[in-house]
This record gives sequence, C-alpha cells and structure tokens, in this order.
Amino acid sequence: MISFLGRLPTAMVIIGVLTLVVASTGSVGIAAYCSAGFAIANGIGNVLIGRLTDAFGQRRPLLIIAPLNVAFMLLLVWLASREPATVLLVANSAAVGITTSPIGPLSRVRWYPIATPKQLPAAMSWETVLDELNFVLGPAAVGIIAATVSPGAPILVAAALVATCVIPFALSRHARGPSIAADGSGTPSFVYILSRVRTPFLAMVFMGMYFGAMQTSVTAFAETTGLEGLGGLIYSAMGLSAAITALVAVALPARFTLVSRILIGGFGLLIGASACTLATSGENLAFFLFMAGIFIGPVGVSIFTLAGQWAPMGGDGVANTVIVSANVLGVAAASAAVGPLLETNIDVGFLAAALCGLGMAGVAGTIGRADTRRFAAR
Repeated sequence: MISFLGRLPTAMVIIGVLTLVVASTGSVGIAAYCSAGFAIANGIGNVLIGRLTDAFGQRRPLLIIAPLNVAFMLLLVWLASREPATVLLVANSAAVGITTSPIGPLSRVRWYPIATPKQLPAAMSWETVLDELNFVLGPAAVGIIAATVSPGAPILVAAALVATCVIPFALSRHARGPSIAADGSGTPSFVYILSRVRTPFLAMVFMGMYFGAMQTSVTAFAETTGLEGLGGLIYSAMGLSAAITALVAVALPARFTLVSRILIGGFGLLIGASACTLATSGENLAFFLFMAGIFIGPVGVSIFTLAGQWAPMGGDGVANTVIVSANVLGVAAASAAVGPLLETNIDVGFLAAALCGLGMAGVAGTIGRADTRRFAAR
C-alpha cells in the first residue's frame, strides 16, 4: 500500500502543475512550459536518484530527497497565487521535478532478487498495473480536488502523500542496498547500461511524448469547452483501460514477443490519438482516450520487462529510472512543442501524439529486432 500511494504524487503533480498554472495565469502556454520544466528536471532527477540508490542503497538518498520535495511543492502553491514571473514558476516546477522520488522503478528493483525469469513478467505486470491505477487516480483526483476545493489543493495533497508514504517506503525492511555487478566491482557505467536498454528506453521516449501531447491537448480541450479543471478527470479514462490491459498482459502467449507487443501497441496508439480529433464533448473524448489506453498497458509491461531482462547486474536502479526518465523527458518535449500551438488548434496536439505512436512502432520494428538477437535475459 505504501508503494502504491507513494507513486501517486508523481501522477498528480504532472497534471496538477498544468491545472494550477492555467488557473493562476490563464495561459495554457505558460502552463505547458511549467509542465515541461517539471518533466525535464524529473527525468534528470530520476536517473540521479537511481544512480545514488545503486551506489548507496535506497534508504539514505530517499530520506534526504523526500523532505525537499515536500518543501518545493508547498512553495509552488504559495508562489502561483502571487502572479510571479514565468521564469520563477518554471524554476519552482523544475525543483519539484528533480526531487520527486521514482517509487515505481525502485519498487521494481526490489523484485529482481526474488523473482525467477518466468515470474518477472508477472511482477512487472503487477507494478505496471499499480502505475496505471495511479495515473488513473492521480489525474482524476486532481480534477475533483481542483474543481471542489482549489487549483492548488491537489499539489498540497501530493505533498502530504510524499511525507506519509515515501519516507516509510525508504525505511522499509525491503529497501535494497547497494547494487553489485556480476564481477563484484559495483555499478557499471551509465553508457553501458543505456546501451543495453536502448530499445525500451527509446520506446518509452515516444510513449512519454505521446502522454505529453495527449495530456496537454486534453487540458486545452477542457478549457475551451467549458470544462475547466476537469481535464485530469477526462484524461484518466486512458489510464483506466491501460491498467486493465496491463493486468491481462500476463496471459499473452510467450510466442507473442515483448518487442512485437511494442510494435503493435505503437500502431494502436496512432489510431487512438487520431480518433481523438473527432471528439466534440468531454464524454466522447473520454471514450476515445479509453480505447487508446487499451494498447498502453501491454506496451508498458513489455518495456519494463525488457529493461529488467537486459539490464546488466549492478545497474538495476539506473536501468529502471532511466526508463521512467525517458517517459518524463518525452512528456517535456511534447508539452513544450505542442502547448503553444494549442492556443489556435487543439487537433494539432492529438495528431502529434499519433506520430509518437508511429515512432514507437518504428523503434520496435528496427532497433528492437536487432537487440532481441544481441541480448539474452540475464
């Protein structure tokens, strides 16, 4: 339960920043820059934290980082209500991002010593279900809390969750100690780890870009159709179907390879995002998002399972956090690129997301095929 709730702040803050800044400034463009600042810093912070946990174990780094994260979230809410300069909002959003603890990846790392190769996909499926449930509950909670309390309230709730869940996660007896490479020399180089997990990394970059384009577009759609503050609730429909299919992914036959699942999933996301351009109301947009999310669950499970299978010994923390960083950096790139364009045409965002799905399929069909021949599950 602590692991489940401990990853909820990430899901809330991503769209909570958009909601708060749009409400305080009235500009989707500024909100997109703040979201991008959060995501870029979060991507960097995830890898740094992953490296620290490989070197020193999970406990000490998290016990230092979590309180800082709480302080920066409280500062963001205070600052947003005082009409600050855009650069201050972006900088504060980045500070929140770099101190956000990657509980999902660190929880996955805890499975590696105890799961057999046959059990690992099931473990990764369960972790992906928890992630997707959080990305259902996170945006939904932001939408409900922002609409009923205030735009800053979701960030305050996220700060409370960090204080009450991330710190206990760090103190758990299951917290992993320093990682040891196969030759006993400690953590392998970052470049070598990245070369081993390049296929799931690049696939997740495109998935992150897909998320960034979609959530920014959904937020803009809600604002322009009189559904202010409900963008997160509409967007959560995609996470709901993703959670369902992530659980079902365990039952897929082994002959349907992980790389093939990413390939087909990419084309599914292409179709799902394209269909969103047909939406005329919050209800039918939620339906199209639900249909698109069907492909996300199996793709997410496949990406994290590949990362676990292909990561070198001693690099588990970096391998898993770099995958999450690929996600948030993709979100940042798409939010920054698409956000300003949505001021005039919302369909541009959905079409950009469709291209990201195509990019994911391209990675699986080219690099993924080659890497399947190069690397065996450890």
